[in-house]
Amino acid sequence: MNNYNLKVDSAKISIPLEYCEILNTDLLDAFQLDRTNLVTGEVETVKQYKGEPFILNTDYGTYYKIWIEPQLAGKGVSKLYLSVLINSKHLGEHYFKGITKDTVSLLYQNIMEQNVFKCSLEDFLDARFIDTDIAFDFKCTAEHFEILKQNIKNSTLYPGLWASTHKSKNSGIWTPKTPSNIKPRDFATPSKPYVKFYSKEIDFKYRSNIFANHFGLVKQAENIVRFECTIKNSRHKELLKIQHIKNLKQLLNSDLNKIASDIFKRYFEKRKFVKSKSETPMDKVIIDLVNMAIKKGATKNDIYKIFDRADISRKSNHNLVSKYHKLYSENKIKKDLLEANETSKNVFEFLGVSEQLKIKLD
Repeated sequence: MNNYNLKVDSAKISIPLEYCEILNTDLLDAFQLDRTNLVTGEVETVKQYKGEPFILNTDYGTYYKIWIEPQLAGKGVSKLYLSVLINSKHLGEHYFKGITKDTVSLLYQNIMEQNVFKCSLEDFLDARFIDTDIAFDFKCTAEHFEILKQNIKNSTLYPGLWASTHKSKNSGIWTPKTPSNIKPRDFATPSKPYVKFYSKEIDFKYRSNIFANHFGLVKQAENIVRFECTIKNSRHKELLKIQHIKNLKQLLNSDLNKIASDIFKRYFEKRKFVKSKSETPMDKVIIDLVNMAIKKGATKNDIYKIFDRADISRKSNHNLVSKYHKLYSENKIKKDLLEANETSKNVFEFLGVSEQLKIKLD
């Protein structure tokens, strides 16, 4: 297992119904409730029902839900979409890889094998998404996890919003804190998003043990802690400056690390916004990129910091970070070179000689 690899863990995706072939006709069956006036014989329709969702709980711990629903498609127009709850558990033995651009074809194949509907992989990837959990896993002993929980509470600007548990069969910390700690996702807002750390080892021993045992994942989960956070809705996407990321394919090709970081930082940083005085925001980016160019060894974090600046107005900051995510997802930033620089920096830092790092690329 690779630690700190960002991935999509779950999401609700929606595909225009016109691009789907329905195999399970229960999704399309319709009936209506009528009321008949026994005096006049006049029939009045009280309510119409459309279809039944496909729901399956397998005997190996995997859950499926597929249904048809109307959604707004722009300019107040409503159209029918086929919605699917996707989850890393649909990847079976590849669960810990999560949903990525490298595994999404396996996910697609698994969904198609349920014989509920058919669509092309291209249309599947073009699906819109909401209620999306992104996650990463990392090695952490139970003792170190307890220290991490305390450090989070000591460091956050909002300690009262965090809840935690320290039980042998349930260990985690999450926000927002809710009455009786029930369904914190339902109480999350874009400005106070859902974030959770929990023991994957305990989860696979006691909560999802049927699934974990079936696919031989228990050993892999030893001393593993998972971080999860949720991109809630379109308003949340706008706050994160990723509103241009419209579909699943774009999401999987985006910088999930920075998205997760921006969600987490809501609880730890007060943003400073200063009016720009001399150079325009784009001038600042160009000047800094000249001084910290990729060819001189700039890492992903270096580049991102140039866009996510505190010395310009709030609106300009929003536009610049949106520009960064757009360039990154469209492969206009040299990703391979950035990743290579990042690896070199990590190795040098780990070995204590980071100041001596010189990158020659000619």
